[in-house]
Amino acid sequence: MSGYDWLDDDAFCATFVRGLTPHEALARLGIDVFDGDDEEGEIEEGLISARSAEGGTILSEWNGFAGTLDEVLRPLSAGTVTASVFVNVNRVASFDHYVDGRRILSFDPLFPGDEDGISEDYLADRVELGLVGDKSEGGLAAALLLAERITEVRPSTSSDIVAAHGVLEY
Repeated sequence: MSGYDWLDDDAFCATFVRGLTPHEALARLGIDVFDGDDEEGEIEEGLISARSAEGGTILSEWNGFAGTLDEVLRPLSAGTVTASVFVNVNRVASFDHYVDGRRILSFDPLFPGDEDGISEDYLADRVELGLVGDKSEGGLAAALLLAERITEVRPSTSSDIVAAHGVLEY
């Protein structure tokens, strides 16, 4: 997945947040925020790394799922836009999009299924990116591109570096 070398290919959650700095995004979760990266291997569960990106912040989790939780996405999206892409080692995946505290779109990017009831704007993007039908042609890479389009947040050269992190107990 070009531009996302810092994500684990097998299990990750990436949450795109428009218009917030890494510190602001993590602070909305009500957790202690620390500058820089964690000590390697020191924190095993609940670590959320915040990375600066063009247009906002990308929160990343290795083998985590906080970015799929309503209690995380509601406050994180207050007054802004978020989109999360999640996959675990069992290939269970989800795409979740929130605007101003409300869920707008949720689907499995690997097996998108039925397109009924999806806003025409989102359906056009999903068709273009191969995120429709019984099995996704676009997969996780296309889901990340959809998150970029919806939030207008894209990785930049500074996204390789963790600006801040925190631990969320869930």
